[in-house]
Amino acid sequence: MFSFSKLKSVFFPSSTSGVIWQYFAGSLAWLAIVGMAAMNLRTYLVYPQNSPQVGVTYYAFLTLHGWSAMLGLVPFAAISVIAFSMYKDGMSIRRTKLMSSMFWIANAGLIFALLGGPDMGWYMYPPLAVEDNSNFHAFLNYHGPLMGVAYLALAISSLAQTIATVNLVSDAYATKPKGQKLGIFSAYGVAFAVIIALTLPALTAGEIWYTLNILAGVPINTLLWLVLFWFYGHPVVYYVPFPIFGALYYYVPKFSGRSLYSEKWARWNIYLLAVGSMLIWVHHLQTFPIPVPVRLWINLSTLILASGSGLTVLNLGLTVLTSKGYNLKDPVGMATLMALIGFILGGVQAVPLPMFPINPIVHNTYYVVGHFHLVIWTLILMGFTAVFLDLLRTMRPGFNFSRTSTRMINAGIVLWTIPFATVGYLMSVEGYMGMLRRVIAYPETFYLYNVAISFLAEIGIAGIVMAVGSALVDFLTYSVPSSVGVSSSTSTGGTPSVVLSQGSDERKSFDNFKLMLNNSVNGKYSQIRKVS
Repeated sequence: MFSFSKLKSVFFPSSTSGVIWQYFAGSLAWLAIVGMAAMNLRTYLVYPQNSPQVGVTYYAFLTLHGWSAMLGLVPFAAISVIAFSMYKDGMSIRRTKLMSSMFWIANAGLIFALLGGPDMGWYMYPPLAVEDNSNFHAFLNYHGPLMGVAYLALAISSLAQTIATVNLVSDAYATKPKGQKLGIFSAYGVAFAVIIALTLPALTAGEIWYTLNILAGVPINTLLWLVLFWFYGHPVVYYVPFPIFGALYYYVPKFSGRSLYSEKWARWNIYLLAVGSMLIWVHHLQTFPIPVPVRLWINLSTLILASGSGLTVLNLGLTVLTSKGYNLKDPVGMATLMALIGFILGGVQAVPLPMFPINPIVHNTYYVVGHFHLVIWTLILMGFTAVFLDLLRTMRPGFNFSRTSTRMINAGIVLWTIPFATVGYLMSVEGYMGMLRRVIAYPETFYLYNVAISFLAEIGIAGIVMAVGSALVDFLTYSVPSSVGVSSSTSTGGTPSVVLSQGSDERKSFDNFKLMLNNSVNGKYSQIRKVS
């Protein structure tokens, strides 16, 4: 079981499906770290009489939460969803060893930086992010040149993620079936792999700049660094949602029992979302003394992107509403619909945020926290769950969730979605009332809100554990019932043939088996395509 060859196949898979599993597993691991850090934060937020010493611990966990989410969970989840979208469309990953190597390098770099106890927030604003004095430490455990090494490790991590994404784009181009249009799922996946490849290097450049500042004394221009960071820092919030849009475009028609209301809208929307996601980063500088024309551009560009998201909701909504009925009993269908509804609830909160008269008021409050966490908890996590559940079906021919498991998964999805949608709006109400984000001391007025938020979060976490746990148990305990026989018709001059006997469930998923075989062959022996 623990032979070198078997361990090597786990850590460095040689097939497309193996790489997909690897990145999905990495996503789930970082999700667990993100969740544990968040619940640690909640323990402090339900006690208003915190001493100043608690602030150091609180802020360290806050940064752990942010870095694990934005630098770990988000890129790995995006890559896993994009790779799976390619797999579903008959494409494969040729350079599997490169993908696995980049996976381990990216993880090692991020883990090394996190062990230093970063204490400046996931946004890493200068000058605090490079200070190391008696008043403020950018890292609690790393000091002097070791801080520069930590930023270098982060730069290597983001560079590895960029290389992995570029490889996905290259392999998608190389293995795309000739003469065929990309399916809607993979079209979104590949398109936003390009966006990741274009914007993630800006983070790498910012991290290298910090490394050079600490190790070689290279000065930092604060505003220029922020421009560089937010060119990455705003598109990164779309790294997972926009490939998930592709998944929704694929799953919603499937469970609505009809074709997509307008595939033309969906495909043109790729350009609107892709370009728009890279235009609106400047609205993160709203609190800076920027010129009025720039502020007008902020409002306009944000509305352009919002129109793309609105078009997605309209297209998917009309698909559901004009169908004869949506299949809520299927766990993938349930998770897909919850992701769509949650995105609507969270997206509505975002529309007024960039507007100049409103933004300075709510910019540093829990209104913002409620908005983006609501999108994370619903669209991203529920959409990711839908893709993950479909992955389990696709990777094991004939597998389907049992009746008991289906009920458990659906109940878990509801137990996750309703409490966390409520939490998102409670946070926004707190922000509207004036509760500041990133602080541990708060007025007693917010005590009951924070207690309610923590209580609902406990229920929600139990729900997601029940949903994912039930699915995994069902998957891991499944065995394929099949038999192989040899038939011969020599009396009529025929030749012997191998017959695979399958049950009804296996026949339904035989296409999945062919798809998996196709990807395995393409992944290991892509030169066969050239010969043929």
